[in-house]
Amino acid sequence: MAKKLIHIVGGGFNQLELVKTAKRLGLAVLVTDCFANPPCKEFADFFEQVDTTNKELTLEVAKKHKINYVTSDQTDVAMPTVAYVAEMLGLKGTGYQTSLNFTNKYIMRKALGSALASNIPENYFFDEVSAATNFCEGLADVDNYLVKPINSQGSKGVSRLSKDYKRLIKTAFDESKERGVMIEKFIGGFEFSVEAFVNEGEVHNLTLTKKYHYASNPCIDERNTYLGDIDLDLEKEIFALNSKIIKHLGLSFGSTHAEYKVDKNKIYLIEIAARGAGGSIASHIIPYLTGFNPTEALIRQLMGEKITIKYSDYKQKYASLRFFNFTPGIVKKLYKDEALIKTALVFNFDIKEGDTIKVVRDSRDRPGYFVVAGEDRDYVLKQEKMLLSSIRVEYC
Repeated sequence: MAKKLIHIVGGGFNQLELVKTAKRLGLAVLVTDCFANPPCKEFADFFEQVDTTNKELTLEVAKKHKINYVTSDQTDVAMPTVAYVAEMLGLKGTGYQTSLNFTNKYIMRKALGSALASNIPENYFFDEVSAATNFCEGLADVDNYLVKPINSQGSKGVSRLSKDYKRLIKTAFDESKERGVMIEKFIGGFEFSVEAFVNEGEVHNLTLTKKYHYASNPCIDERNTYLGDIDLDLEKEIFALNSKIIKHLGLSFGSTHAEYKVDKNKIYLIEIAARGAGGSIASHIIPYLTGFNPTEALIRQLMGEKITIKYSDYKQKYASLRFFNFTPGIVKKLYKDEALIKTALVFNFDIKEGDTIKVVRDSRDRPGYFVVAGEDRDYVLKQEKMLLSSIRVEYC
């Protein structure tokens, strides 16, 4: 009997665990990606080069291969395409409109409406560059706002505004493929993210992450920690709000990744996505901390299996996700401590000799990351510090 075929939209590094899990569960895998040789290609049974945002061409390929299931993970821009293909072929999916609730920041805020208005930062939508720049010209405190594309991922085009707001707005429009931007009040305070999993409409909040940012862009993560240092009452409040938002936006199954800011005891939703978190959070950190594998659970949901959600309290173990932050310049030589690198739960380093390390402005500029985890908090902190020194760069 031929294996059933799952279509995975997007073949980047963060999709590898999804592909490998599908294969482990006995499925054949079709991968589509905009690049000719993405990391997932070598593990797929079938591959086609298709832009993940091209709904119609992706649908054509899905029909050609006669797929049985379709999904993606850790990539926002693919989620509407996945939902559209599923809807057109009568397969299990979130629904196209629901996918927009979780990927289009303007639609997201409209869908939440007055019911959750107090938990959403002051925001304005613009579909023309001139209208956005004119709005900023009338602001006395433009640096208290940020601009973000309505439909990007990895904080591409997201910036806190400054006197250079015209260029920043234009960049955000370019990243949105001219579909529009949000200008939003910048919320101070601390940032957290919630990883949750939805099964038959019930929300299971799995972990709460404490987030730290690059000095070069306060919208880009440099460090995510799970160190048992978050107030339990605050955790309870954020989890309750997260469940309310997910239900309000209409998601009935699968992973979610949400980001919140807490300022003066007020919790604000920054954004929420109907997919797993990148940086190996969904694929490695959550399974390590909780014993629950959201990647496998998602595939089993698509296969029509009735699943039971069981997980341990994530605070019984510890972990840290750390992105590298090197001095900008051209790399002449790299020195790696391979023995130290092997102690990491995950190690992903993208730089090679001859490359140029840039100032981190968005996720594409980050040179790589590692995850360290353990049952002892002090061990995790020590290993994190040591792994930061596992790569030494000599510049030209």
